[in-house]
Amino acid sequence: MNNKHNYLSIKKMTAGLMALSVILSSPAYAADPVITPPSTSTSTTSSSSNSASTITQFSDVSPQHWAIKHITKLAALGIIQGYEKAEFRADNSVSQQDAIIMALRLMGLENEVLKIKTDTVLGGIVVDSYAKPYIAYALDKGLINFKEETESLGTNKTAWGSRPATREWVAKIVIRSIGKETLAQQQAANASTFKDAKDFSSWAVGYVNAAVSLKIVNGMDDNKFQPAGSVTRAQMATFLSRADKELTQRSDKVVIGYVMGMKDNKLTIQNDKGQSSEYTLNVGTVIYNAKDDSRIPSTTLKETNQVYIIQSLGVASYVELTNDEEKMESFEGTLDTLFLNQMTVAINQAGTKVLKELAPTVTVTDKEGRGLSIGTIQVGSLIELKRNMLLPNAKISQIIVKQVPLSKSAEGTVVSIQKEQNSITFLEQTSGQNETYPISSKTSITLPDGTTVSDFSKLRIGDIVGFEVKTNEVTAVTIRKQADITTAVTGTLTSLSSDKKILTVNKPGSSLGAYFIADNALVTIDGLPNAGFFDLEVGDELKLDLLNEKIVKVTVTSRSINLITLATIVNYDADLKALTVVNDSGTYNAYKLTDNTALKLWGSELPLSNFASQFTKGKKVDLKVSKDKVLTIELTIQVEGTITQLNTTASEVTLRTSGGQNTTFKVQSGIGVDMYGKTNALLTDLKVGDTIQGRFNGNQDVISQILYKKTAVYKVITTNADSRQISVKDESGVLNVFTVDNNDKITNPTKSTHNFTDIQQDEFVKVSLTGNVLEKAVILNTLRGKVTALDTATGTLTVQELATGTTQVVPVGLQFVIKQNGVALAALNAIKPNDRVEIIKDAGDKVQITVAIASKRTVASYDNVLNQLLLKPNAAGDKSTYNFFAKAYLHKGTASVAANAFVENEEVTLYVLDDKIIEIEKQ
Repeated sequence: MNNKHNYLSIKKMTAGLMALSVILSSPAYAADPVITPPSTSTSTTSSSSNSASTITQFSDVSPQHWAIKHITKLAALGIIQGYEKAEFRADNSVSQQDAIIMALRLMGLENEVLKIKTDTVLGGIVVDSYAKPYIAYALDKGLINFKEETESLGTNKTAWGSRPATREWVAKIVIRSIGKETLAQQQAANASTFKDAKDFSSWAVGYVNAAVSLKIVNGMDDNKFQPAGSVTRAQMATFLSRADKELTQRSDKVVIGYVMGMKDNKLTIQNDKGQSSEYTLNVGTVIYNAKDDSRIPSTTLKETNQVYIIQSLGVASYVELTNDEEKMESFEGTLDTLFLNQMTVAINQAGTKVLKELAPTVTVTDKEGRGLSIGTIQVGSLIELKRNMLLPNAKISQIIVKQVPLSKSAEGTVVSIQKEQNSITFLEQTSGQNETYPISSKTSITLPDGTTVSDFSKLRIGDIVGFEVKTNEVTAVTIRKQADITTAVTGTLTSLSSDKKILTVNKPGSSLGAYFIADNALVTIDGLPNAGFFDLEVGDELKLDLLNEKIVKVTVTSRSINLITLATIVNYDADLKALTVVNDSGTYNAYKLTDNTALKLWGSELPLSNFASQFTKGKKVDLKVSKDKVLTIELTIQVEGTITQLNTTASEVTLRTSGGQNTTFKVQSGIGVDMYGKTNALLTDLKVGDTIQGRFNGNQDVISQILYKKTAVYKVITTNADSRQISVKDESGVLNVFTVDNNDKITNPTKSTHNFTDIQQDEFVKVSLTGNVLEKAVILNTLRGKVTALDTATGTLTVQELATGTTQVVPVGLQFVIKQNGVALAALNAIKPNDRVEIIKDAGDKVQITVAIASKRTVASYDNVLNQLLLKPNAAGDKSTYNFFAKAYLHKGTASVAANAFVENEEVTLYVLDDKIIEIEKQ
């Protein structure tokens, strides 16, 4: 019989005629059998309502199995069952017919399937008898397509139904089962990011992309999808479990709502329509967290958390915390009075007394969640009152005692000052924790000079202080060391002391400002490298960068040192010391040479009296000029610039020099290019946008040597002091080895000296290369620490450094890059307090912030030979072996510990950057 004819016959049948002759008393499906107690019916429908204790007790699935949550969930829904001996056989392949059965069960259509009583012919789609009604129904509803499936039969002798379901085929079935066919069609136009995308079937890209975008399927460890790979029962359970969230119509076993309360093992929830229902939790009930698929206790569920419940006859077998956001209105203050007869409470908030009504069922806990009696709350305790926002006119249902009346003296660092709440937060030195207190109206502040004031504006974030608390309120703060604060001032230079220690400017508004100059302060004049204070002139417009009211940098904004390259000498008047030159654009300029003019010829300095004889008409020269005076003039021996045009046929290159000129040069035919990391490079290896240095022949008319210039930031992997070599990698992970042949090429901004040993493993260097020669290695000041405060208005982060515990306020500004999990984030508020961050400046001096990945794990062992920490596998399949950063912070509380202190089965919190642990804390 013709397959097409058979398929058309099927399409013409009505649901009542599409049928099968399945023996309902059959003890098991071939690949998805049912565990059936001897005294009960063997029908599919009755077997799918097993108790909680039955569905989770598969004898061959351990509680640590990576898919235990998904297996448990689908078993509770009746989508999957076990084999004999209560086995699940997680690694068995799923056949195509059983994948269809599971998908139809997920869609809640099994009862519709089982209404079919008539056998049917499926043409070339050969399946086992128990699967016929499901496959017929799937064909009729478009879950599978007859033409698609029969075209794929090929010469394979295995019956269609018994074939192992492939990963790409399952992606198609799952996407169709949740009604996302349109999404798949849209995604079909997008290229797949998997390495083996070329192996996909022609129809599969859209389905796989859709499934990945919905986080239903993932790739394998090597970023391959393995489209033709078979799907195991554990994987199928996982795919369907993840797809469940996309369903618009679910099994009547499923209830979704918000936790309203839990008492005596009864969980009360409210759905989006405001309807409440109650479910019993028993010893067989399992509770999972949707965030990380971890098993959690019932005490984790908080009022107004959103949960997903699978229940039968009012007994919950499976509960999933799908959103831990609390929809609670919160009020915080100190307890003034508790009126138990009227069920009201009075709290003080910023000096104002506020009354709140209490619900009859109000609960009281401490901040760790331990239960308390309402009558035991001490007056003056810092408490938080919570009201359920999902209930109209709700009263206070939770009281959290955050702090009993406290009086103490302590040392710490100012983390933040909340003016609106009239409170202050300290990072307490002993505990290492943030502590927030209301500010007393009589609080005094003692400045470093001993002066006592009441003005809180004298406090800065990052100040190291001593503080006193009485009955929960801050009554005194003593500043031990003020935090560094950076400001900027503009003005006109009026004077500079002879010892170069004090600089005075006339600020806008005609007010004078005199400032001390810090040691090693910098002077920047555009076009003049290595400028100093002797180069400043009265009348210069300046921008002063101040650190703690001392000048650390002076920038001249009113004038610049112009660099003129490749100018041609037209005339020189020795009596007037007047020089006329013409640049490449044909513009003539006249300049004056002075006794201070530096004269250079092929790298040697000459007296000015030699100028007329050596710098003759027609010679090309490079000049540094300020206004009309020549500071430096030298014979042009090379040119540097960015390639704007490249003609390899004509051996010509056009460069844009630092002065903005675009000039075309002839290049000596057949010359090579000195390029780091590439031997025998040629002109053809260059491209527009590259920066090069071209060296001229003696006649200054042809470039006879080209050196490729590059500046980039690298992370140091290893150093070798004997060979003076550093092994580094760039942000793409590409390894390089550089030789730093002398210390003069090293710049260490944090020290006055610069030695090879300053270059440390796991730190960053900015390397400048000319050809194969390393010209400069700048050691970057890398900050790794815990974010204690964030101010998006001023663009600053307050960070407690891991290595020293000191707090720094980091101005981020407007130009920054944030990276987290390999993803670039645009907004500063993507960073949260307690995040661990690494902050550097990239090659373009833009601030780069990398947020560490945090996770809670269980220790397996520590390898002291390799200095590696081995962790036990988790449900997410995360990496289990980590090296430590050279300066990793290993601790318990505020006490540092050794790496070998981490032992088997110990719970830890670790923070990872670049696959290395930067911080790990023992619980």
